[in-house]
Amino acid sequence: MPTSLLPPSRLAVLDAVRRGLDSVNALAAELGVTDNAVRLHLLALERDAYVVRTGTRRSGRSGQPAAAYQLTDGGELALTSAYPLALTALVAAMSERLELRARRALYADAGRRLAAQTPGGAHGSLARRADACAALINTLGGSATVEVKHDLAVITGAGCPIAAAVRLDPGSCTLVKALLEDHAGVRALQRCEHGAHPHCRFHVTHRQRT
Repeated sequence: MPTSLLPPSRLAVLDAVRRGLDSVNALAAELGVTDNAVRLHLLALERDAYVVRTGTRRSGRSGQPAAAYQLTDGGELALTSAYPLALTALVAAMSERLELRARRALYADAGRRLAAQTPGGAHGSLARRADACAALINTLGGSATVEVKHDLAVITGAGCPIAAAVRLDPGSCTLVKALLEDHAGVRALQRCEHGAHPHCRFHVTHRQRT
């Protein structure tokens, strides 16, 4: 079952769009609700980037052509719980087949790739960069706070956004470290708690110029 926080009625609209029912009329007929109810759902889903308009199509009714919709990547993610399971399975397989150094190199590469797809990096003071790191952790499902001490910022999370992976292989925490470093242009030292209840703790400083 999907783990999305979207209400069931909105998930039902997403699923119907995924199955090719791309207009208000077709969705309303499939779901047994009014056109206006579908429009309200689509407006919210489009606002939150779960669906996007792809053009228009003939509706078979008089008046303007009907707008057509399709899922975005975010919409697909909202309908699946496979990604966390796939990540933990991949981490388990890597930990059995690769040495720690090789695994950490792969995790770091994955973190940098994720940073390249993540908007909203920060510039300027260390405090601003650390705040951007904490905000990113929170966006990914963590709960992080920042404490700045002169030229050091300490980012502490109540949990870890990839806790299931870290429980299997603490080295996977390197993914988050690399993500934060590339996202905000900082140097992050891992001081995280692993074990049964992982939580983030990074000591963040300005990245040294080379």
